[in-house]
Amino acid sequence: MFSKLLLAYDGSENSKRALNFAVEIAAACGAHLHVIKVVDTATLVGLELSEELIEELRKRAERDVREAVDVAESRGVKVEGSVLVGDPVEVVLQQADAIGADLIVTGSRGLSTLKRVLLGSVSMGIVTGSKRPVLVVK
Repeated sequence: MFSKLLLAYDGSENSKRALNFAVEIAAACGAHLHVIKVVDTATLVGLELSEELIEELRKRAERDVREAVDVAESRGVKVEGSVLVGDPVEVVLQQADAIGADLIVTGSRGLSTLKRVLLGSVSMGIVTGSKRPVLVVK
């Protein structure tokens, strides 16, 4: 049913649960899993982003992606991981198109109603902007 899955991963607890779902689906379908973490520069607009700060964020993201890839590999799933920079929603949707993903999997942030109204959520942005099926894991 699925041959390519895209997991939008951020290392949070909900994201780890989403990883487990994605790995189970990929294993059951023999699908290839693409794990991405986006270094979010969109919410940092107006802040002075030094190269050092961006590099530190990238290193953390690479560690998170490596951990997710290790989990998938340990369960025999074909997987690759990457770290990208930009607005998380835009990058996830672009990456899903680029790889031809059959399903996007992401964790839910569980924001309060006020924070969701003020900040929005990446998972909601993915759901509303995607032309592909999206699985949001709580």
